[in-house]
Amino acid sequence: MNFNDAGKLLALFGAAVLANACSGSSSNDQDQAGAAANAADHYIPAATFQDVMDSVVDPAADYIWEAVSFVSDETGAHENRPRTDAEWHELRRRAVILTEASNLIGVPGRRVANGDETLEEPAPLAVDEIQLRLDGQHEQLVGFADAMRSVALQLVDAADRKDADAVMDYGSALDEACESCHLVFWYPESAEDYRQDQ
Repeated sequence: MNFNDAGKLLALFGAAVLANACSGSSSNDQDQAGAAANAADHYIPAATFQDVMDSVVDPAADYIWEAVSFVSDETGAHENRPRTDAEWHELRRRAVILTEASNLIGVPGRRVANGDETLEEPAPLAVDEIQLRLDGQHEQLVGFADAMRSVALQLVDAADRKDADAVMDYGSALDEACESCHLVFWYPESAEDYRQDQ
């Protein structure tokens, strides 16, 4: 084999390697896109929004708000705050629950409630009206869920630092994030009253 023949073989080999790499990249991209689509298909929202709020979001948020708070009764004013490692760990657990609850809220196709009634009496809005808002303004719903996640992550950090003052501050931010969403989707007729209270 002379020098020219060797050069031609090297050139052909290089072209084959390049073609295979490009083909593999395209195939990998397609595989990844297909995997993402299949993963999305596996999100099956079996619970309603009412279920998620009643069973996941509300208990976690209520625990956080009550964990660092001031209470007045007939014996005077009392400050609640975590004092043991176990209590701080429990607060952290509830904050982690809220970070992942934001993903539950963002899953598309979730029904508001079973049947045509909500748990509140009287109902804030008709169930079908709430459903139209959730389905038609899903990106806005996801934005509110992202805001809740951001605050919840700050609460996780505050729990790790055992910073009760930070938990109090972020607890207020959590309340605002929740109410902002409620005033768009759940009881928008109360929006003006809420703004005046702020």
